Amino acid sequence: MDDRTEHEQSGGQNGAGRTPPYVSFKSFLTLLEDFKKTGTPPRIDRSVLSRFSGGLGSQLLVALRSLGLMTEDGTPTGLLEELVASYDTPNFHLGLKRILTHAYPFLHSVDLKTATPSMFAEAFKNGTNAKEDVLRKCRTFFLHAAKAASIEIGPRLEKGTYTRTSSGNGRKKRKASKPEDPADNSGSTGGVQIPVEHGKALEYQLIDLMTEPDIDDNVKQSIWALVQYLTARKMKKATAPKDTVAS
Repeated sequence: MDDRTEHEQSGGQNGAGRTPPYVSFKSFLTLLEDFKKTGTPPRIDRSVLSRFSGGLGSQLLVALRSLGLMTEDGTPTGLLEELVASYDTPNFHLGLKRILTHAYPFLHSVDLKTATPSMFAEAFKNGTNAKEDVLRKCRTFFLHAAKAASIEIGPRLEKGTYTRTSSGNGRKKRKASKPEDPADNSGSTGGVQIPVEHGKALEYQLIDLMTEPDIDDNVKQSIWALVQYLTARKMKKATAPKDTVAS
């Protein structure tokens, strides 16, 4: 992914260690669309993100800073002005590609066409200070953005399943019914898809899913009801053998 300008190769303002965007890419595009319709404000803060929920608005601010689209005090940069102007035009992918290349320096040594999912995950873990649950969202944002920027992504990353980068505890992994598609993070609340994390109980995966920024309250209630059912079923199975022996 080494397609940098001379300024970008010198480092710029986005140093390694800063958490990359972990908002849904769909929400990011919605923000660009809003700015194109109403004009980019001279200062970006929560007051201009009123259409987004509190958590989602905060994630958008993180994304704008980490991509170099606004300064720490909320002032839009020239890169944002150019990106907004090119939004929904044939040249949009060019500006987006330049921004992504600059904002993800830890991916410059990764061949995205041949890299494995674990190599991709390790690059994010080593290049940032974020925790794994955030890194998963960071990787998903990048894959969506890379596709929009016409950055070539190999089939392993498009279809691969991410495993945790930390070592397991030796327990047998549960067989997944379907591999996770890391490029699927549309933000839609209809037909919620559960990401597969080998070695992690389904109820805990569901609880993680409840933290997704675009899931509404009705979906959260449904997920919580399912978590309670799974927990009760597990407890029932755990006590069944003891009852059989006692009888």
